[in-house]
Amino acid sequence: MTSAAVVSVAGAPGVSTLVAAAAAASTVDDPLLVVEAAPSGGVVAARWGWPREETIAELAMDVAGGVDLWGRARPWLAGSRVLPGDPAATVMRQAQVGSWLASQLAAIAHPVLIDAGRVDGSADQLELLSAAEHVWVLIDPTVAQVTAAKAVASWLHRAGPLALLVREQTTGPGRYPAAEAAATLGWPLVATVPVDRPSAAALCGLAPARREFRRAPLVRTGRELAGRLTAEVAV
Repeated sequence: MTSAAVVSVAGAPGVSTLVAAAAAASTVDDPLLVVEAAPSGGVVAARWGWPREETIAELAMDVAGGVDLWGRARPWLAGSRVLPGDPAATVMRQAQVGSWLASQLAAIAHPVLIDAGRVDGSADQLELLSAAEHVWVLIDPTVAQVTAAKAVASWLHRAGPLALLVREQTTGPGRYPAAEAAATLGWPLVATVPVDRPSAAALCGLAPARREFRRAPLVRTGRELAGRLTAEVAV
């Protein structure tokens, strides 16, 4: 098993959309399991019109021991499968999805990409981040978000080494270049994430995919992230 959890620290820099981009870039030969474990609730089931009883929260409450998560996951974009989160934060927290998923990760044969949502400081979320092999923090390169990342850095470091994903922004007052944000935080930069609104709409199920969708900037970044995980499995 190899796994990465993607988290944000403030605002909505696009964790769910980026994870969907990685799923869309997967292939049958290099499949990816996406798990939606945001404490604030999932968005995939609602966006794609799926029943709530098929979420990871229901699975966590029903299954005490080991379970074949790949087998229970729903086929999704390209070669990926997904375990969506319940839309309600109260249900996700009641099910203690983070702790339950942490106990299952080692048994998953396929690479796993986790949408861990926004940092909330809970023991449940920390247990999940600690179980993942990589923790990637996605930020907008603004003073507000870099400051928010610094404020929670000591808590995040309890989970292990961190790396940074920076959403591309035009330069201007209150904005950092990606390399400067990484240097300020002291975290290695994994990738910059392009602002690609047409592809984001398609990945959210809100619009049809445009021609040459798999070559779109956001999907290419998703392919880079998925490739990091599948390459580790190959080794």
